Amino acid sequence: MTRTQRPTKPSRRLVPRALVTRERIGGVGETVPGVPVTWIDRPRSRTAAVIHLHGGAHVAGEQPEHWRWLEELRRRSGAAAAMIHYRMPPTSPFPAALDDVLAVIRDLRERADVRDGGWVLSGDSSGGGLALAVLAALRDEGIPLPAGVILLSPWTDLTLADPLVAAREDRDRVLSAPALARCAHEYAGGYALTDPRVSPRFASFEALPPVLLFAGSEEILLGDARALAEALRAAGVPVAFTEQPGGQHDDAVMSDGPAAQWALRRQIAFVREACGLRA
Repeated sequence: MTRTQRPTKPSRRLVPRALVTRERIGGVGETVPGVPVTWIDRPRSRTAAVIHLHGGAHVAGEQPEHWRWLEELRRRSGAAAAMIHYRMPPTSPFPAALDDVLAVIRDLRERADVRDGGWVLSGDSSGGGLALAVLAALRDEGIPLPAGVILLSPWTDLTLADPLVAAREDRDRVLSAPALARCAHEYAGGYALTDPRVSPRFASFEALPPVLLFAGSEEILLGDARALAEALRAAGVPVAFTEQPGGQHDDAVMSDGPAAQWALRRQIAFVREACGLRA
């Protein structure tokens, strides 16, 4: 995996530069004056917003495909969009990423830059696992949660103990278990992989907002997604889970084919309904 950690912006061909802004939000202690956040159509954030946590196995930053997907979701839903450029290992292992995202969300709410009931949290791959950890922390702090959550091929169990990790490895063209295991230990630092803040698959899911969940039938994290859907339902969380036939890991973001477009239409409808946007 190419490790690109420097924050990027969407290309000028994708988004007019006038719509793209970057700011530092939510200082973390004395050492981090603020977390870089890149916005598309920032003024609309008080009406509706999608706040995204990118994948990259916890060690790599966002890719151009993340921006293509996020911009299309933003444009077609009518919401603002934000990418949080949280810290990553090796310089900043856990809990840096979790601290960064929580600091941004707390600050956005305190400044009324997002409205309660008017924003959606999304995450793909490792960003999906981070999103779940963020939700559990916000809930435990008594902070109002987003109106909905979009999880795309989330990596929520860093122990890689699910049997489908081995069973799907010869069919997954994107991920490998040995590479993920190295990333998991690098991310966790001195924390146990079973810590629910590191592997939110082991967290409590009670009182979480509605979840829209996607995974591909060919990926090694399919069992992770299936177990997550079951646990969410058992906790009384409304969840719509789609297992895309023939889909690879993170196809909903990294692919632009018919299945990914179908998934995107569902995500657009989910954002509009969750944020109360008129059709």
